[in-house]
Amino acid sequence: NPAVAMPAAMSPSVPTAQEALEIAGRSIDQQIKDDRCYPDLSELLAVPAPGSPTVSGMAAMDYPLQGPGLLSIPNLPEISSVRRVPLPPELVEQFGHMQCNCMMGVFPEISRAWLTIDSGIFMWNYEDGGDLAYFDGLSETILAVGLVKPKGGIFQPHVQHLLVLATPVDIVILGLSCANIQAGTGSLNDSMSGGMQLLPDPLYSLPTDNTYVLAISSTDNGRIFLAGKDGCLYEVVYQAEAGWFSQRCRKINHSKGALSFLVPSLLQFSFSEDDPVVQIAVDNSRNILYTRSEKGVLQVYDLGRDGQGMSRVASLSQKAIVSEAGSIARTIDRSVFMPIVQIAVIENSESIDCQLLAITHAGVRLYFSTSQFKHPTTRPRMLTLVHVRLPPGFSAASNVEKPTKVHRALYSKGVLLMAASENEDNDILWCINHDSFPFQKPMMETQMTTRVDGHSWALSAIDEFKVQKIVTPLNKDIIPITDSPVVVQQHMLPPKKFVLLSAQGSFMFHKLRPVDQLRHLLVSNAGGDGEEIERFFKLHQEDQACATCLILACSNTACDREVSAWATRAFFRYGGEAQMRFPSALPPPVSAGPFLGSPVPGGSPLTVDSPYTPSFLTTPGQGLQPSVSTPLFPSGNSMSHLGTPVSGMMGPEIVFSGRHNGICRYFARIIGNIWDGSIVAERVFKSGNREVIAVESSVPSHVLECVLQELKGLQEFLGRNSQFATVGALGNPSTPANLQQRLLGFMRPDGGSSQQVQQELQRKYHAEAQLTEKTSLQGIQQLVHKTCQALALWKLLCEHQFSVIVGDLHKELQERLKITAFKDLVIRDRELTGALIASLLNCYIRENGAVDGIIAHLQEICPLLYSTDDAVCSKSNELLQRSRQAQSKLDKEKMLRESLKEYQKISNQVDLANVCVQYRQVRFYEGVVELALTAAEKKDPQGLGLHFYKNGEPEEDVVGFHAFQERQVFRIPYYCYMQLNSYKCITDTLQELVNQSKAAPQSPSVPKKPGPPVLSSDPNMLSNEEAGHHFEQMLKLAQRSTDELFNIALYNWLIQADLADKLLKVTSPFLEPYLVRMTKIDQNKVRYMDLLWKYFEKNRNFSNAARVLAKLA
Repeated sequence: NPAVAMPAAMSPSVPTAQEALEIAGRSIDQQIKDDRCYPDLSELLAVPAPGSPTVSGMAAMDYPLQGPGLLSIPNLPEISSVRRVPLPPELVEQFGHMQCNCMMGVFPEISRAWLTIDSGIFMWNYEDGGDLAYFDGLSETILAVGLVKPKGGIFQPHVQHLLVLATPVDIVILGLSCANIQAGTGSLNDSMSGGMQLLPDPLYSLPTDNTYVLAISSTDNGRIFLAGKDGCLYEVVYQAEAGWFSQRCRKINHSKGALSFLVPSLLQFSFSEDDPVVQIAVDNSRNILYTRSEKGVLQVYDLGRDGQGMSRVASLSQKAIVSEAGSIARTIDRSVFMPIVQIAVIENSESIDCQLLAITHAGVRLYFSTSQFKHPTTRPRMLTLVHVRLPPGFSAASNVEKPTKVHRALYSKGVLLMAASENEDNDILWCINHDSFPFQKPMMETQMTTRVDGHSWALSAIDEFKVQKIVTPLNKDIIPITDSPVVVQQHMLPPKKFVLLSAQGSFMFHKLRPVDQLRHLLVSNAGGDGEEIERFFKLHQEDQACATCLILACSNTACDREVSAWATRAFFRYGGEAQMRFPSALPPPVSAGPFLGSPVPGGSPLTVDSPYTPSFLTTPGQGLQPSVSTPLFPSGNSMSHLGTPVSGMMGPEIVFSGRHNGICRYFARIIGNIWDGSIVAERVFKSGNREVIAVESSVPSHVLECVLQELKGLQEFLGRNSQFATVGALGNPSTPANLQQRLLGFMRPDGGSSQQVQQELQRKYHAEAQLTEKTSLQGIQQLVHKTCQALALWKLLCEHQFSVIVGDLHKELQERLKITAFKDLVIRDRELTGALIASLLNCYIRENGAVDGIIAHLQEICPLLYSTDDAVCSKSNELLQRSRQAQSKLDKEKMLRESLKEYQKISNQVDLANVCVQYRQVRFYEGVVELALTAAEKKDPQGLGLHFYKNGEPEEDVVGFHAFQERQVFRIPYYCYMQLNSYKCITDTLQELVNQSKAAPQSPSVPKKPGPPVLSSDPNMLSNEEAGHHFEQMLKLAQRSTDELFNIALYNWLIQADLADKLLKVTSPFLEPYLVRMTKIDQNKVRYMDLLWKYFEKNRNFSNAARVLAKLA
């Protein structure tokens, strides 16, 4: 069955809180898994292998917004409104003085636009047109410009970028530094805000040898490449100092061999064809370099695995590319495949299989691969055309005009921008992308066009923001190499920002995420309903649209309040409802009429064998092709509640609504980066000559804060909306085991199928589905609460000394923490969270800090993990620890008494053995007795254990037996799960005192070496007399207890310890019955009879004493 089954481990009634958490956790696991199963670009393009190329763009659904169909949303923008910033007025004036050449471009790394006019270069801030800087230290016309991040270890730290300028005569490399470094004088205006300043004296200068440079590009590791008009690829190699056989800076021709700099340039010119290299594109993620020539030749160079090598791998002529594209897309006029106007790399963060994209003047995209598929680390060895993607306008139903005269293009992480000449004065800017449909196969894209004043000179992406993947040993094998789609990360990823330069100025705009598009629709409709909003939910599918909607609905920003309310309305209006679905394999009983072949939502028309959906599509999951008899949410994006098979057939199933699945999906997206990773990471650093391993938080505190704020928004949303009422008021939800029986029970035995019966059935099915969904949502809500609190605790630990806190844990717990995922800390591992809290508090106590503040803070931020009882325990522990440092005996006594009073409040939750050991160390023996007795009483308040004992310990009294055991054996939930005998804590302490009182005093001995006397024993050890005194005091206190079971345990111990004389001094009403019972059941009856007659004699009951003696005789 393609629907996902809910676990069948639910009890027939409402699941327990822990079961609900486990079920919710599994739902989140599934959603995270689904979000990680996005297809690679090659899968979207339906390319199985490099040798099996494909074509797309001709089907109506390739661009669903291009036709007049139901999916079209006329008012759905792809890019924001364009903000135009005019050129600085001083620049406009300079155009009048131009004699030879001018060029324009963008340096997004330093937020600057640049313009060359003849031999001068100008830079300014494209955001506001300010901070104009210029450099006019060259005498020749500038032909090419490049900005380079320099190699490490060559320049002073303040030189953060190199500006490379090429003229017909020489190549000059200038340093770009931080503004606070004094750079000396020069023909440069004094500032470039953003902290950059151009150093006027060139760092390097070398001759061009008559090579006209047309483009300059660089790699992330500082290599500089030049595109030559002679058709060659050059590299500028630079170093700090000249060597024996190398200059500080030299030029290498990679097209003619490594020693080409020795060959006179005149000879080189005579051999080369006139096909200038016009573009260089570098893939820094794979260390591959591509070039494009004026005649459309594409070449591939392998820079080596480490990025330091250089070898030419493959070359493809324009003729070969057009021929191949024509054979792939046979029905398309081949003129659209040439010329290529731009190439763009596809980094490994976007695709494992496709490496290069070429865009033609008609907007056709040609995808290339350099190696076999599914081998992300393979070096390039070919250049093969694997897919032809036609632009909008090629489908039969399209009413969109095709792109023409594309002269500039930019491809960035799935977004294609193309500037096409409309006329001499204006450009049309195309935006095409698949951000809205990352899971849809084959690839579906949206498109938009907008008019731009002037001819576009440059187009660049700016503010590239990347979400850092949190990878730990626990989840490294399940996190994809490629980046998650925008729709998965849009709650934390700002919209992509772009700048276009023309002679009219800089044009700034954003590529809108789906959430920005929804906001636009809500604002333009001034509310949460309207046809366009409904279409948005249909276009994206209910659960995906609901998850997007929640980003706005959960926003706490003041400026978002109105939008948040509208988004909430849209969420509930268009998010669908839970419904019952019946598989077609299950024949409907006659009495049910046609209903058992279809889902039954309230008050809606029914169709046999297909789930009801208000959408025009039968399957609004990720797939958009209509199909029959499929679940509402296909595999990978669904959650449902499955019935059990009856007579070999699958039972009915509840399909959750888009609202339910949207909540799960949004929660999964907020937490997905840290959910299945561990919270600790080992970092190795050097301390002197040795390596030290430190355990740190796997996630920085500021990232945890961001996740926590997002999650709190969801928590408040769930709290605000009463739609998630408690299940108790609604009755019990069905479980897989009883769902089918209940539904069949809804039917009338007489087989009536009147309209009234049908409506009643419909209503009951609907109520059943609603109820099951509500139960599931409460589990999710509880999981959100608990996750928020676990995150808050983790963040608090990071704000303190995380390494120290973890380092103070027991070694076993430290090892367990390394292999425990965050989700397990949230859902089930209370012991580890308790241990971390205890360690945090111990840090405060050790440094003599007051713990009241941190205790109150813990109770505020994570009450589910740190309860009031835990706080009492922490306070008691603090008093106990501080008593050790108390100066006066009175203060010490007072602190110990207070700690005992606090421990007694929560005695059934205390690590009794540990506390008793500490009380023994500070000689607070009465604390041992009183705490252990309180703990025993709280564990069995009804005295069931005593009842069991007095009835002769019958085997059938299971409850009594457990109570009897509970009084003696305790489970400790806070510090460590150990079984402890509470009475044994008292008898062990008594035994220790007896042993010490009988120990032989240490005899003086001759020292083994000269010097001060060596202490051969613990100075705090009790003397024999002290031990004897404490024993008597403790025994006297213990005898006062009215706990009969404890008295019996005490008597047993006294006899085993050979202290029968002490037993006979006991004045307790429990002693006589004890002795009488033991004479009847103990194997050593004589011993107990001997004690019994002595007891009677001591109490002057001579007749009974005589009777016992007679029996003994």
